[in-house]
Amino acid sequence: MAQPSREFLDLQAALAGEYSLQRELGRGGMGIVYLARDVQLDRDVAIKVLPSHMAQSAESRERFLREARTAAGLSHPNIVPIHRVGEVGGFVFFVMSYVEGETLGERLRTKGPLPPAEATRVVREVAWALAYAHRRGIVHRDVKPDNILLEASTGRALVTDFGIAHRDDSAAANSDSGTIMGTAQFMSPEQAAGGAIDGRSDLYALGVVGYLAVSGRMPFEAPNVPALLVRQASEAAPAIVRAAPGLPAALAATIDRCLMRDPAQRFQDGEAMAAALAPAPDARPALPPALRAWLAARNPLIVPFVAWSAGFSVLTAGNLFAVITGNRGSHWRDVVMLFGFAAAPLLPIVGFHLTQARRQFRIGHTLADLRAAIDVEHRERTERESLALDTEEAARHRLLRIATTGSATWLLVTFVLAAQGKISEHTAPIAWLLTPVFSTLLLGAASNALGVQFIPDKLREWWQTGIRGRLWKSRVGEWLARRLGAPERSRAVGGGVFRPTEAALGLAASELFAALPKAYREELADLPATVTALEARAAAARAEVDVVAALEADASGDAVLLAARRDAAAKQLAETVAALEGIRLDLLRLHAGASDLAPITTLLDAARIMSDDVNRLAEAEREVNDAVSPRARGAARIPTPV
Repeated sequence: MAQPSREFLDLQAALAGEYSLQRELGRGGMGIVYLARDVQLDRDVAIKVLPSHMAQSAESRERFLREARTAAGLSHPNIVPIHRVGEVGGFVFFVMSYVEGETLGERLRTKGPLPPAEATRVVREVAWALAYAHRRGIVHRDVKPDNILLEASTGRALVTDFGIAHRDDSAAANSDSGTIMGTAQFMSPEQAAGGAIDGRSDLYALGVVGYLAVSGRMPFEAPNVPALLVRQASEAAPAIVRAAPGLPAALAATIDRCLMRDPAQRFQDGEAMAAALAPAPDARPALPPALRAWLAARNPLIVPFVAWSAGFSVLTAGNLFAVITGNRGSHWRDVVMLFGFAAAPLLPIVGFHLTQARRQFRIGHTLADLRAAIDVEHRERTERESLALDTEEAARHRLLRIATTGSATWLLVTFVLAAQGKISEHTAPIAWLLTPVFSTLLLGAASNALGVQFIPDKLREWWQTGIRGRLWKSRVGEWLARRLGAPERSRAVGGGVFRPTEAALGLAASELFAALPKAYREELADLPATVTALEARAAAARAEVDVVAALEADASGDAVLLAARRDAAAKQLAETVAALEGIRLDLLRLHAGASDLAPITTLLDAARIMSDDVNRLAEAEREVNDAVSPRARGAARIPTPV
């Protein structure tokens, strides 16, 4: 273990009783950052200290304290909050929140460029933070990857280190006159020239950050700093698509505009930049690559496993029928043994899924992340199937579906009669036995090729859900996840941000409920079930909105009916999410010290009524679906969540 430095020991002595230093987090030209424990509040904090050689200068101490107080006046979700600014025992320091995670610089150095969706989100959140600071007359002047923190649990980007920030007031302006401060690679041309700067200079630096984040390269490269500054001042920045082909148009255009040499050609404020990166109204957060790979993982031995189980299942069914009908020579032990053989592949199949999930838990994803990813896959599959279905079924397809179903029924009857011994190759022509087999195979193949659905919807959905979905959405899955070390909160960078709003609110409400005192939990015992029901109804409404949007884009179906479906689903989604938000806020009030349960019990009663109304509407919808043709039902039904 490394010996603590003299500076560490002296600082700890000066802060004894208030803060307990743990270790050094990093250092730079403007300060050293330590991880510490706030003794009174019992929480981790980060303490930034002015280096001792700079602390000897009264001007440096005054600048450090002034700029720290400036940053302490900023309160924004994407800016690291500062709790205290002080000077004690010869040390000049400030205390800020400790953000568990890594800097964007560390992320880029260890894992390479960000996926476009994640880069867009990070740049947009930083733009919001800078817009907030700029409205208060503060220019950061040192926007770079190492001053952007990525919170591990949420992926949220937070701007830190306003150590050389410039405040647009006379005192700060006079003290900074003629001084060039910042990091050369990220400086705007006007900042490098020592000229007047404003928020647009920070947006230039953010453009450089975005360029590096998506391409892994800097827009300008040179053997030394003077040559680099000359290039930045005299050359137009190369288009980002040259370094990162295939980048989304909105992100590419935003980065290119930020890197304009003339400030007037850049975005005039951070809000305009964030607006340029806003997702399309129907866009959804991208599923993290690790979870997408988890969903796509398939057991390489699944085909022989299924064949094994199918063969022994047939033998099990035959022996079971023989025992029930009293055939001599048939015993229950044979049925049990054959059933064991048929079920044996479940062990390696489940083991495969446990191994795959454990890898996700080690990355930092939670069981809630896995469940949300399963829901995303289900929603995307529903959209694809809705687009593949024709609004009206062609007559020949209807006949083919009826013929396939009839042939399959004929085959089943033949099998039952053969099992009973009423027909055999000795009592019936061989053609009678083989015809239903070949006709079912041929008609099934033709139906599959033409996209004719002859398998019942519920059976098909049950099959598509698979072992993965049923396992991790069950109580057994919860028990296994705990045994496999699933984290309570997502630690993966970008984890959780892909969840739809209702899933995030449901998870937050569940965590807040679990942290309540036992007496409150007993009083609100039905809250978890109500939250689960609301979350499911919101997911169903969101799926309906997505399906209708896809049908409208594909010009499928009656435009008026589709618009009515979309509006009804959107209203249901908004009302249900509002109910979840209300539950979460009331739980937060309980944690903040409120003792009156009346508001939340009233809200729960209203939520239960809403859930019951939605269930009745869903039941009515199913009755209508049953009254129309199967093909029209495929285009009209509201998808239900898995």
